[in-house]
Amino acid sequence: MAFFTAKGRLRRRQYLLRLVLLYAMAIAFYALPSLIPDPGLQTALHFLAGAGIAVAWYLVIIQALLRLHDLDLSAWWALVGLLPVVSYVLGGGLQLVQGSIGPNRFGPDPKRPAWSPGLTGTDSTAT
Repeated sequence: MAFFTAKGRLRRRQYLLRLVLLYAMAIAFYALPSLIPDPGLQTALHFLAGAGIAVAWYLVIIQALLRLHDLDLSAWWALVGLLPVVSYVLGGGLQLVQGSIGPNRFGPDPKRPAWSPGLTGTDSTAT
C-alpha cells in the first residue's frame, strides 16, 4: 500500500502504470461476485467487492494528487475535476503534460535527483 501512497511527486509513466494496475484491480473486484455461483457467499463477496473498489478509487485519487504535485500544482486543483467537461481535460492533461523540471515546493525532481541543491554539494545561497 505504501507504493501507492508515497509522498512527493509522480512522473507521467509511473502515473499511467499505477492507474492501469488500479483499474485492473477494480475490475477484478467488480467481477469477483459473478464468479461464485453460491448465493449465500455472493452477499459477502458483494461487500468485499464494494470495499475493494472503494480502496482502488481512493488510491486513484491519491495518484492524481501526487501527479498534480509533480506539475507544481496544489492538490486543491483536483476539485476542478468535479466539473463535468473540465474533468476530461484534467484527466488527459495529467497523463500528457510534463512535470516541472527541477525541484519544486513538493520535493525534488524524481527524474533528475541530481538537480537538488543538497545532493550536488553547491550552495544556492552564495552570491
